[in-house]
Amino acid sequence: MNKTNRVQLRLATHGAALCFVGIASAWMWPNFAAFPAMETCSMIAGYLSFVFIGLSLLIGPIKSWLPGRLTTACLSIRRDVGIWAGLTGLLHVALVLILFDGEPNLFIVTGNQADKASGWLGLFLLTPPDPGMWPLPNWSFSGVANYLGAIAFGLLLALMCTSSNRAEKWLGGSSWKRLHLSNPWLFLLVLFHSLIYVQSIKGEPHSFSDLLVFAAIIWLARSVSFMQTVRKRRR
Repeated sequence: MNKTNRVQLRLATHGAALCFVGIASAWMWPNFAAFPAMETCSMIAGYLSFVFIGLSLLIGPIKSWLPGRLTTACLSIRRDVGIWAGLTGLLHVALVLILFDGEPNLFIVTGNQADKASGWLGLFLLTPPDPGMWPLPNWSFSGVANYLGAIAFGLLLALMCTSSNRAEKWLGGSSWKRLHLSNPWLFLLVLFHSLIYVQSIKGEPHSFSDLLVFAAIIWLARSVSFMQTVRKRRR
């Protein structure tokens, strides 16, 4: 693939991703009518980041089923899809921090809001019973989800910031590959983060099925691709 084709492919990928974000946001927005606007934007961005991470995992199996001449194109698409996962994840986290910097109006079922530290620290810490003590870790249901989300965001940010040829050269091929092979772990962290929040947020449109069906499709595609690869190597 020459430079011109590579640039055109990247522009097409980013254009398609932008259209997907717009269409998906417009489709999901009415379902979140009961939530404040900023919280709606945050949740939609979180869902979109989850979908983009999953799509980046699907491109690997799809690549193995296509002719070899398309490998370079698939890798380019996967890299740009990963960048969009990082951008939407960054938006999700930024909006959550802004929400908690004031008085959050979140529909949390578990945990006592009054026991949480002020501001965004309340996502992770509880106010100590004695003012002279250090804040306590928030091991409530939603608190564990926040810890998982923070770990996932750190990993997602590392993957997004190293999604370039320059970063690959700077890190070295083996180190870069080792970092980017953590993508399935990132998906699992985001999945459990989302499942816990689905359990701790009241009402629709949150549903286990939305997340688990998508995760099952990715697991099935990657399992089939793995078994095919093992069969080919044995032959």
